Amino acid sequence: MESLSSIGLVGAFIGGLVSFFSPCTLPLLPAYLSVVTGGSAGKADRRLEALTLSAFFVFGFSIVFILLGLGASSIGQLMRGYRQEFNWVAGSAVIVLGLFMTGVFRLPLFQRTLQFTPSVQGGSPLSATVFGVSFAIGWTPCIGPILGAILMATSNAASAQSGMVYLSAYSAGLALPFLASTLLINRFALHRKSLGRWSAYARPVAGTVVILMGIAIVSGSMTRLSSIMVDLFPSLATLG
Repeated sequence: MESLSSIGLVGAFIGGLVSFFSPCTLPLLPAYLSVVTGGSAGKADRRLEALTLSAFFVFGFSIVFILLGLGASSIGQLMRGYRQEFNWVAGSAVIVLGLFMTGVFRLPLFQRTLQFTPSVQGGSPLSATVFGVSFAIGWTPCIGPILGAILMATSNAASAQSGMVYLSAYSAGLALPFLASTLLINRFALHRKSLGRWSAYARPVAGTVVILMGIAIVSGSMTRLSSIMVDLFPSLATLG
């Protein structure tokens, strides 16, 4: 892949990490793990079972995110004849999402939390996958704007397949700390308050990055930014 894909991979992965450590996800982590694993998380004799069920949860939300990435990049390919106009629209939408995340203004529609709670009993691979899908198709004021911004950026991908790769990187950024937390849930409980204080800063910082991303899309400088980053950090060129 070209250098732009490398930068996109790094950005999408960081977006996944920020989504995990956001105030909409981190404080609810024990509840997620309890439901998904059927109460096996945190029990020494059931660690493998909990990790397996968490992996199915990750599989569920990853499938949804990857399909969204495919759809976004496919739409971008259809609009490539109007690339400049499309960049203006997509970049402007990303800037608005970034301003919302930094708290510059409020958007009541985006402030709502929309989540689907499936009426299934947790503790099985099928239910864990269903919970993962429902997690992905919901909306929270923290994760939704980040995912939306990444999808807008993904629409500028060189191919439809690139969109799937970008959202795979986003899913990995969200999945890795979730899986790690499954094994370290007892330690998490000890440091929950301090982690909660740090997570409060995740959203405005991510919002600033999203605004810069939107400006880069509108100005058409995303590709030039990628070239500069690869010149500064040559190892990025090997990621794509």
